[in-house]
Amino acid sequence: MTETQSLSQWERVGGAPAVKAVLDRFYEGVLGEPQLVGFFENVEVDNLKPHLAEVLKVVLGGPGAPTDIDLAAYLTGAHAGLGVSESDYMLTGKVLLDTLAEFDVPDDIVETISGALVTVQPFVVAA
Repeated sequence: MTETQSLSQWERVGGAPAVKAVLDRFYEGVLGEPQLVGFFENVEVDNLKPHLAEVLKVVLGGPGAPTDIDLAAYLTGAHAGLGVSESDYMLTGKVLLDTLAEFDVPDDIVETISGALVTVQPFVVAA
């Protein structure tokens, strides 16, 4: 078994420090988008980062990631009443994928995250 096969995608991407760096840059990008910035008025973005990091930990198989989390309920609750449109969601996904490219995240990990974006979209859009 090669090292790549024995490490989770979370570990391969660099674990918590790398995810933190990606999320810092991701939120800079989101806050720079006029279409999206309104969702973050009166919101402390630094308080959101650990929640998204936990979701990524689940998606990428990080050590200690909760296995009993109901991502659908979690994401629906977190986005309830925000009025996130499909266009908003797609732009947010683009910012995330652009950020992953900026950090040279391996293609298979980008594919995993892209797949998760598709899967969770119904729980975020107009939740």
